[in-house]
Amino acid sequence: MNQPYLRAIIIALISFLLGSGIDALTNIETSLGLDTLFKIRGTRPPPAEAVIVAMDEVSETRFNLRQDFTLWRGFHAKLIQELHRQGAALIVFDLQFIAADPEHDPAFSEAIRQAGNVLVTDCVQKLRRGVEDFYGRSACSKNNLQPFVQLEGQQKQPLSEQLIAMRKIEPAATIKAAALDHAPFFLTDDAENAIVREGWIFLDALAEAPTLPVLTWLYYLQHSGQLHGINQPNSLFSTWLTNKRRQCLLPVKPTLTASAKEIDLQQRLDNIICLQDTRYLDFYGPPHTFRMESYSDVYDGKVSNLKDKVVFVGMSNRQFAPTKPDFFQTPYTDTHSGRMAGVEIMATQFANLLEGRFVTSPYPPALWYVLFGLWIGWLLTQFPGLLGIAASLLLGGVYAGLTVWYFKRSGAWLPVAVPLLIQLPCAWLMSLVWSRRDLLKERKRILMFVRQIFPQWIHFVATSPGQWYPEKSAKALAFERDVNGLCLATDIEGYTTVAAQHTPHEMWELLNEYYQVLSHPVTKHQGIIADVTGDAMMAVWIDGAVATQRLAACLAALEMALAVERFNDATRVGRLPTRIGLHEGAMTLGKINAGEGSHYRAIGDTVNTASRIQGVNKYLGTQILASASFAANVNNIISRPVGLFRLVGREEPLALLEIVAIKSNMSDTQIKLGQQFAKGLMAFQQGQWTAAANSFQALLDTYNTDGPSQFYLNLALAYQKNPPAYWEGIVTLGEK
Repeated sequence: MNQPYLRAIIIALISFLLGSGIDALTNIETSLGLDTLFKIRGTRPPPAEAVIVAMDEVSETRFNLRQDFTLWRGFHAKLIQELHRQGAALIVFDLQFIAADPEHDPAFSEAIRQAGNVLVTDCVQKLRRGVEDFYGRSACSKNNLQPFVQLEGQQKQPLSEQLIAMRKIEPAATIKAAALDHAPFFLTDDAENAIVREGWIFLDALAEAPTLPVLTWLYYLQHSGQLHGINQPNSLFSTWLTNKRRQCLLPVKPTLTASAKEIDLQQRLDNIICLQDTRYLDFYGPPHTFRMESYSDVYDGKVSNLKDKVVFVGMSNRQFAPTKPDFFQTPYTDTHSGRMAGVEIMATQFANLLEGRFVTSPYPPALWYVLFGLWIGWLLTQFPGLLGIAASLLLGGVYAGLTVWYFKRSGAWLPVAVPLLIQLPCAWLMSLVWSRRDLLKERKRILMFVRQIFPQWIHFVATSPGQWYPEKSAKALAFERDVNGLCLATDIEGYTTVAAQHTPHEMWELLNEYYQVLSHPVTKHQGIIADVTGDAMMAVWIDGAVATQRLAACLAALEMALAVERFNDATRVGRLPTRIGLHEGAMTLGKINAGEGSHYRAIGDTVNTASRIQGVNKYLGTQILASASFAANVNNIISRPVGLFRLVGREEPLALLEIVAIKSNMSDTQIKLGQQFAKGLMAFQQGQWTAAANSFQALLDTYNTDGPSQFYLNLALAYQKNPPAYWEGIVTLGEK
């Protein structure tokens, strides 16, 4: 796999694991990410259908209640009558009427019965540890302390510390009988100092009981006629919802005459009944964001415009008082706003149901972590250093803006804390470590190159980062070094013709770009460019395992040929077709003094032979040739023998191979061509001129073109007419 892409994947994987782990331990995405999204978004208008009647400080003073919660019941009957007179759609009490009140209950119950639209709250009590640790809404827990379970015998030992149980306590019998319906509404106890972010849809621990906001929503839909065309229960909605939750049966599908609106509502009902039992609340703002009227003002008939409204009645102070019960922290609350009353949280959940909008994550957070990590990793690998950090920071800013916009638009919650506060710095750190490692690695290669090619400068090169010794003078050193290595020689075909058609400056620009393209495959595969002269370049591989060097040189040659082809397709100045020759053997790397100047290069018969081999390409119509000893057994490289040649200036014949392709890229056509060519070459080397000519001609008829086949066909036809006097199967070339 390409190294930059591998690094991007590693960055994504490590940042994902780190971010997920920290989030699992600290819940940072919820406690910081979600809360920050709420604060950045600010307030949004709640539905006008929801109104809160606040049992506030003004009303306490008006009725002289002295903060005695139990005395309020004597005023509820008239409040209901006033709300009913104004045509309120529903009246929902976020209050618990558990204990009977013989003095006020008759009038209260009668007002509830006459209104016919009053919903009341069941109390939820939770036992956490032992027999004394009850908690829940305050009135319920203080007044109902009987044990959840009974121990056998007379043992008085405490219950298990691990026992957690819940129970529902219904309103007094007369109030329950008069009410339209009743359901629990559970919030975390204030003493735990927890922030309320989720609301219960169903309390599955209480026999799949629906909560009061869900019940209110359904009764409001019924009141407003929105349930038309949807199967409705004959029983109370609380009973119907419980049965549906238990069975989670899909309702009867709408008929073809059902409207799209009815189908959409049916789908929403299915989701509410059959999916998760809690939802993240989409809060509208800090406390008192909803329309809030004082209890005493409504009681005295001073408030109008309550027709068809859902009126929530409950405790809600205008000024926050820490000693008051039933007030909770939300993502918006702070020291200035105070905490939010339970009745406003109930109204929030109802409003979310009415709008069909809760805070939801479109996809699992882990998927966002992976995608964000991949994007950041890709940027940091494509643009290393400060440029990559700037690009990733820009991407982080764009992602943060998209997250805020998406949250504001639809309540969709995309992770923001983990990607920006954990993954992004983690990716920067890994990128900087890799950059430092690459810098040291490249410096090591430069030092090796200087040591091999320019030994007189080695004492002026820093031995470690941050060091420099200009005061050191070059010591007496040997200016040459004998090595065994591999040599790659290149030459531009038709260079003289191209140069004659352009100005020297145009050729300088062309060659400057050309040699950058040519040198990249060499340095990529750990080669050393030993010399560049005119239209020729020489590269060497030394000081490595022979098999590794051979493979590296072959890969460099193949990539060089492809890079030159792309360069020629892109350039407008002139094409520079390039021939490549490969050979291995002894060389001397050293300094040659020429007057007052010095030049360092590779010298020896190996270098000359590599240059002669690249010259054979023009006869055979090939691009990459290598000596057989060099490339015969290189793993993962496909080559084909092209014959024995006596090169100019050499007595000994040399077997040559054409480097064809990487094994994984080899096509069936190339394989068949090579097999047929081998048969013709064998016939040619055995002096069977007619058979060889027929074989090469058949190959050209099948594949249209093949340089070596054309070369040997011409020779075979010539030898048919004038056979050589003495034949050893060796082709002698008369010129370079």
